[in-house]
Amino acid sequence: MTMRAAVVALSGAGLIACASSASTTLAPDAGGDATSDVRDARDAGGVREDPPPPPVPPTLAETGLYEDFAAKRLSKGVVAFDVRWPLWSDGAEKQRYLYVPAGKTIDIADPDHWAFPAGTKAWKEFRVGGKLIETRYVEKTGEPPIGWRYVAYAWSEDQATAVAAPGGVRDALGTTHDIPDQAACEQCHSGTRDGIIGVGNVQLSDGKTLASFTSLGLLPAVPAEYRVPGTGVVQEVLGYLHGNCGYCHSDVGRWSTARGVRLRLLFAISDPAKTPTYLTTINVPMSHSDTDGEPFIGVVPGDPSRSHLYQRITKRDFWAMPPVGSEVVDEVAAAKVKSWIEGLPR
Repeated sequence: MTMRAAVVALSGAGLIACASSASTTLAPDAGGDATSDVRDARDAGGVREDPPPPPVPPTLAETGLYEDFAAKRLSKGVVAFDVRWPLWSDGAEKQRYLYVPAGKTIDIADPDHWAFPAGTKAWKEFRVGGKLIETRYVEKTGEPPIGWRYVAYAWSEDQATAVAAPGGVRDALGTTHDIPDQAACEQCHSGTRDGIIGVGNVQLSDGKTLASFTSLGLLPAVPAEYRVPGTGVVQEVLGYLHGNCGYCHSDVGRWSTARGVRLRLLFAISDPAKTPTYLTTINVPMSHSDTDGEPFIGVVPGDPSRSHLYQRITKRDFWAMPPVGSEVVDEVAAAKVKSWIEGLPR
């Protein structure tokens, strides 16, 4: 489905809203749900404009993360957690938080795409050199694909305040860390069926978090743990690509019909060779071509130098992957991807 992000500033009020509204051009959606939601918005006169989410709070202190902002004491019901395969952010330290309204639980019927109740909130802190730089915030206010609001809050030098930065910030607090604008937030989060990228079976299967979430009332039952297929470098690469690339290269979201590469892991698949990563990259021509018009190959077994996937994660130019959110190559991950390709049977 073609989407567009609109940033609306309410003059004089200091409030900003991020609205994801459907255009009148609809592309097929792999899962069907997003497209059907937009069709439901049609009336006799055609496609009507979807209502924007309510304005985001102008300061982080008003989002509900902290009971005592100055003391950084979390509000009741806010849970700190981590993910198994974190997104590379140029070495920034991160802390994640989740809030699910009391009396409600996350729908885990589809292990690949959890669905969150209205009122769910998530935050992610970024620290560089021990200093808080930004806290990203998402909240579910309605039904997908509309119904999520996103914004990042920029921390002050003295760490006393954090204010909404809908337009993003370059080199925040004198670092090389860039705070994304609202459109970038929506673009990345559209790669899942319901708004939050890292909360699901794959990312939380660490032997403790799923059980903890259940005991805290966030889940209706303890889901089955997910084991990333393979062993050693195969497992590490599949997990890394899922956590760093799968949110765009998936079967859902705005890019699903434009990109054939699939790097998101699926719960039911336990054989590495049957994962979308293997099936859509190994010896598969990409949509991009070289100067002679020959298409690049996603992964050429045994040859990282001819593998487009490896070449792109080692660049930070026009060809960079990810295209946003990083200015420094993850050398450790790149070395693992290289080793994986070199070990693939020719």
